Amino acid sequence: MTEHGDPVAIPARIMGYTDEIAYRPGDVVTFFVSTVADRWEAELVRMSAHAIPSAGVERRCERVPGVEPVADVGIEQYTAIGSYVRIDRLPSIGPAGLTVACAVMATRPGDETLGPQSIIGHAQDAAGWSVGLSATGRATIAVSTRSGPVSLSVGEPLEAGRWYDIVARIPGVPGERLEISLADAGTFASNRFVRAARAEQTASVVLGAPVMPARGPLLWGCRELRDDRIPLQCFDGKIENPVIVADAAATGSRAELRTNGAVVAAWDIAAGIDRSGVTHTTRVHDVSGNELHGATVNHPHRLVTSSRWQGDVFDARFAPDEYAAIHFHRDDITDCRWVPQQSITLPEDLRSGVYSLRLTASDGSEDLVPVFVRPRLDQATARMLLVLPTNSYLAYANDHVGVDSPRTQVWSQMVPTLDDFELFRNARRELGLSLYEVHGDGSPVFYSSWRRPILTLRERVYDHNAPVWQFTGDMQIIDWLERTGRPYDIAIDRDVHEQGAALLSRYAAVMTGSHPEYVSGSMLDAYEEFAATGGRLMYMGGNGMYWVTGYDPEDSQVVEIRRWGGTQAWSADPGDYHLSFTGEQGGIWRFRGRPPQKSFGVGFVAAGNPGASAGYRRISEDPRVEWVFDGVVGPGGDFGDYGVSQGAAGIEVDSVNPLFGTSPDVIVLATSVGHSEDMLEARENFNMTSRVLGGARNPKVRSDVVIVPREGGGAVFSTGSIAFAGALYDMDGHTEISTLLGNIVDRFSSPDPVLTQTP
Repeated sequence: MTEHGDPVAIPARIMGYTDEIAYRPGDVVTFFVSTVADRWEAELVRMSAHAIPSAGVERRCERVPGVEPVADVGIEQYTAIGSYVRIDRLPSIGPAGLTVACAVMATRPGDETLGPQSIIGHAQDAAGWSVGLSATGRATIAVSTRSGPVSLSVGEPLEAGRWYDIVARIPGVPGERLEISLADAGTFASNRFVRAARAEQTASVVLGAPVMPARGPLLWGCRELRDDRIPLQCFDGKIENPVIVADAAATGSRAELRTNGAVVAAWDIAAGIDRSGVTHTTRVHDVSGNELHGATVNHPHRLVTSSRWQGDVFDARFAPDEYAAIHFHRDDITDCRWVPQQSITLPEDLRSGVYSLRLTASDGSEDLVPVFVRPRLDQATARMLLVLPTNSYLAYANDHVGVDSPRTQVWSQMVPTLDDFELFRNARRELGLSLYEVHGDGSPVFYSSWRRPILTLRERVYDHNAPVWQFTGDMQIIDWLERTGRPYDIAIDRDVHEQGAALLSRYAAVMTGSHPEYVSGSMLDAYEEFAATGGRLMYMGGNGMYWVTGYDPEDSQVVEIRRWGGTQAWSADPGDYHLSFTGEQGGIWRFRGRPPQKSFGVGFVAAGNPGASAGYRRISEDPRVEWVFDGVVGPGGDFGDYGVSQGAAGIEVDSVNPLFGTSPDVIVLATSVGHSEDMLEARENFNMTSRVLGGARNPKVRSDVVIVPREGGGAVFSTGSIAFAGALYDMDGHTEISTLLGNIVDRFSSPDPVLTQTP
């Protein structure tokens, strides 16, 4: 007999997000709040430290004077999830009726738990028409007539990963036939598998009553919108170049229908592709001349292979017709579309730093919504700038990998330990996925957005990576800067992308966060120009400057990646390696000729769980850098074998490699010793399967701490370790890492030369 325990109760909590992620003094912060409690209150606090219970680190924050708390009634906000295309102003069905044709590749056909799926339709409530899939996966045309609904299916259920042409004919007057036909489509390369060709199949029925015209927009990827925002009967799969003709008797291929004299709309997804990717990321072009252009919502996948892909061109810019498709998912989300309730105005003299909106509800729950405050535009208020790796925060936003993936639990050698907050976060899947996950149909997640609560930016008890990870790790740097009294301004990745070296050059020294993994080409240009022209750059992490990342040119709060060739959670499908936002090849920067070793001296080499972390051994006896070790350790000494992540060298580590561009001028200050077999070499670093992967036997598995002198007095300091930030907190009297970083920051921020002159 099987016994079942009681279901886990998911506690209710308040949560929110802001209209931007970073602001300047004097800006208005608008925020969105959801709670089942009767009322809530928000106050602005400056954050000095996030709590890390496992390490005994307590939260330190203080309310900002002059900013009065705001309050409001509680409302439970509903997230509009699922992508679609919206086309307004579609004419109603005339006496001649309609012919609707498109090519489709369904990715979850026949999953009856999903119900019917709509591919394209002009329907609302009990009116209109739609072409889609039945709950069993059969191609279906459904219409609402004055005598009631009529639904007609054809052929066998569609097979996932295979292209089909669907044509539906909708009569304009009673007594004529409603018809749907289904035919195989696609190429050897574009279809997932090969099967015997089938003849075109057709089904029809006479309609005894006229079709009731629908109000509202024509939609791809769903049937209708509830409250004009929530898609219903969502479709999972690709749609290619639909065409609508105001004549149910129209014949010919889709290409021929586009030239029919009665054409209503002929959408050409390839028309939006040029050298910069998809020129208008939310636009779908109607090339009929009738200007019925569409607008995408929630970022369905663009720049993906269509039925015409031949497999010999992997860049859509050189074969746009082979990329004339859009991939929709019922779990796409880049904008929650909540109702804003309140706003606050930041003081004109507010100091740059990390702040939070502390939301408290009448039910006792709390949320800390980050608010990053930069200095005024074109100003610097300190000699050092800390760039928060916000692209990486987006990449990991709301990830569920540690709970969902047994592989990750084996990697971390622990099972999830979920407190009330983690139970709540895990249950709120409608808030979207991270860039480490796949959609419900198994396709990768390409896009991530700030327009939603990002619960992974909160204080956390459980993380499958380490107690110090991403924002929590960067708050350890903030904590150190605040405790040691070293002034700083902050910026975010997008600032560096948009303002480049002009921003960085306002500062004597620039420091990165602990894991700046996701960067654009403009960001790399900015860092290199800064270091090459006398700037001092401090790279504070591991596995940084790794994935090619693009910003939506129409909405810079959304980023995109395409994984292939690196150490990765998924790989993009063949042909889908280029970013839709920029047109450039995705993957890792190393395969674009820009390995991080060129600018930062070190690059990603290995990753492991906290138990695989280690300390460092000083190896440099160069008198020009003796100041680095003042108060830290003598020649050949060991240090840093402690920290929140069990060692200063750990989680993900970087090392020098001349073959990948480390300068001959590099000075290796220290290297890690004592990693276990659980610190594993990155997969892209070896070309053949090897048994020697772990740190106990593999000399390539190490973290190198380096200084690279540059022209004009510039220099780069690199820690080569994510866990380094976790050793800044004084544990059991150990302060060597703190002292070493203090020496670096003070020298890099001063006018003194980085390398001491020797006699």
